[in-house]
Amino acid sequence: MPDVVTLNETKLFLRVDHDDEDTIIVTMIGAATDAVRDVAEAWDGTGDAPARLKMAVLTRVAIMFYDRASTAPGAGEDRLLLPLRTLEI
Repeated sequence: MPDVVTLNETKLFLRVDHDDEDTIIVTMIGAATDAVRDVAEAWDGTGDAPARLKMAVLTRVAIMFYDRASTAPGAGEDRLLLPLRTLEI
């Protein structure tokens, strides 16, 4: 499945205006996308990603970028993703 945000969108969000860390940012985008999609499995990956999904990925990338030892979800991420979660009973 493709990433839900682009490198350019992410760099704008992070306020990064150089290319020195593009490789690590792309890796963070992939990891954050996988983690967020694990929770938001109700979105099938077709069409544009919902804004709430994009914000969850961007927030998670920002946490990883500014605190390189953290892979924690963003504050409020659960409220963004819960409508996209499928619960099996």
